[in-house]
Amino acid sequence: MFRATAGRKPPHEVGIAFRLAFLAVLLDVGGWVLDTFVIPPTGFQELRSTMGWAGAIQQTVLSAGFVAVLGAGLLWCAFWMCQGRSWARLLLIAVAALHLLFVLTDMNMSGLDWTVVHRYVPDLCIAAIGALLVLPPSHAYFSTARQTG
Repeated sequence: MFRATAGRKPPHEVGIAFRLAFLAVLLDVGGWVLDTFVIPPTGFQELRSTMGWAGAIQQTVLSAGFVAVLGAGLLWCAFWMCQGRSWARLLLIAVAALHLLFVLTDMNMSGLDWTVVHRYVPDLCIAAIGALLVLPPSHAYFSTARQTG
């Protein structure tokens, strides 16, 4: 997939973390589209009734841009993480911890339905990235890449 600056191939855990980053972004974008345009009452309908057409379009574009920037940032860090950059690994671990904290503080006891699943699965994927990056093979890969690169 990717080669580190040290010329070593990343361990399997790093490859899985990279794929999970793509999955998290896809799920996040898909959830945003479902919430905004598909699942009634759609977010766009609610915005339109509150702000009018112009305000709803402006808010939707702003929201889409925010989702795109956050997704691009996650993928950018995941790319550099696969290249053996320890700063990207540490940043992804911190982001994963924040996502896990968000999930734990936001969950309620109302049961498991579609809205809970599509809302938390991207966050749990990102939390899994953090867990994979603290495993011993990942740690050894980043320690070696830092020493030789």
